[in-house]
Amino acid sequence: MIMAEKRSRYHVSDRFKAGLLRWWLAGMCYFLVGFGTQSGLLDSPLDLIFFLGVAVGLTTVYIYNPIAYSIFSLEYQGESLNLRHWRRKGWRKALYNLGVVAQSLALVALIYLTYQNINLFLVRAGDLPEDTVIVAGEPFGFATLYLIFHTAFSGLVRKVRKPRQEDQP
Repeated sequence: MIMAEKRSRYHVSDRFKAGLLRWWLAGMCYFLVGFGTQSGLLDSPLDLIFFLGVAVGLTTVYIYNPIAYSIFSLEYQGESLNLRHWRRKGWRKALYNLGVVAQSLALVALIYLTYQNINLFLVRAGDLPEDTVIVAGEPFGFATLYLIFHTAFSGLVRKVRKPRQEDQP
């Protein structure tokens, strides 16, 4: 009896595990693309944003989605996200996958702008030279910002989608 109570007290939800997997994969992508390719070393941030966004998007499509929707039981307001994912076929699945890559590109661009604004604020607050980078990109910070922005964007999409679905007969 005590063992059953102790086990339920330390239970980690599937939603938390899926979020941790998404966080780890985003950090992995930043590590491999940001530190392991030439795009991370170039002066132009557009190359890094593009390649990192595509890498995170393809990692989500081909690694995260199959693992998360096979292992974890993910639900949102009583609706099974697993069933919705596995029922997509043909052109709907292709459009969804392209949307995931486009979403990743947008989120990476937003994360880049966040890093730029943080650095700009700190440089101006400390009266430092304009080219000074105080908060450089690194996998843990990138993954944390990616998870925050992804969660916010997904919540916004659900709020927009919900009234549209209620209006349809």
